[in-house]
Amino acid sequence: MNTQKKLLVLLDGSERALDSVHYVASVRSFSSMTVVVLLNVSAQVPQSYLDLERKPGSPDDGTGISSWVAHQEKKRIDYMRRAEQILKDSGISAVEIRVRKIVRGVARDILVEAKEQYSAVVLTRRGMGLLAGLPVGSVANKLLQKMSFSPIILAAPNVRSDRLLIAVDGSADSLRAVSFAVDMLGEGQHVGLIHVMRNMPGLDFMMTDADVEKAKAMIEDQFVKIREQLVQKGLRPEDVTSKIVEGSISRAGSILDEAIAAQYDTIVLGRKGLSEISDFSMGRVSTKIVQLAETFAVWLV
Repeated sequence: MNTQKKLLVLLDGSERALDSVHYVASVRSFSSMTVVVLLNVSAQVPQSYLDLERKPGSPDDGTGISSWVAHQEKKRIDYMRRAEQILKDSGISAVEIRVRKIVRGVARDILVEAKEQYSAVVLTRRGMGLLAGLPVGSVANKLLQKMSFSPIILAAPNVRSDRLLIAVDGSADSLRAVSFAVDMLGEGQHVGLIHVMRNMPGLDFMMTDADVEKAKAMIEDQFVKIREQLVQKGLRPEDVTSKIVEGSISRAGSILDEAIAAQYDTIVLGRKGLSEISDFSMGRVSTKIVQLAETFAVWLV
């Protein structure tokens, strides 16, 4: 992890996108961020529109289009200032606003910016169309598939981050998710650790009782180490709990069931688990969580 903690928050001018800002403001430990960058990537007004002002016989009086452009720019800046103030009111003092014109395409331009050593990129599932006419969430979908080099934080409406559920399965991505969470969290938060074991009778990969006990022991060891790391970051021992779910038919379903039952706000998981295919940027479990957990924030690492 970078010693310098930087968040990139994507905004498109919509009220829905401000969910990302409110979420970041709600995470107590984010107040220690070195800087939070608010990024807006927008389309330029076509030059042909501006040229209308100069054409004889144009219905525009020479000022209408320019006035409209200036008004849109003011709205964009006011919106970004509003987002900046939300963060500053929460205690995040270092906030930087960046407003960019589209060069390669919305998603590609965001990907270029995201490679600038950010700890994570924050966005909403929907509302990231950024341009009228694009399918809702199309940019967000592209970023989820292409941004494998950076953790992604998906915000949700009216969700804060006091209670986080971290999925642990022993895979490399899962361990990275745990490391990321430990690095980003601090005192005042509650963390639940969950491991889901599939053990369905009649299938070839069925585990014996001995296999189950061995796997449980390994996971319990991981739980102990993770708990120690979180306590060192300021969490109270009683605010770190753990649970192993056995005999699950659906890992994603069991994680969601626990998140709902225990009233967690945020789900943290690796992009791919032990059983996922390496050729895909997102695994089956993480894909299902993103699709189904619409009322939760999701951290994908």
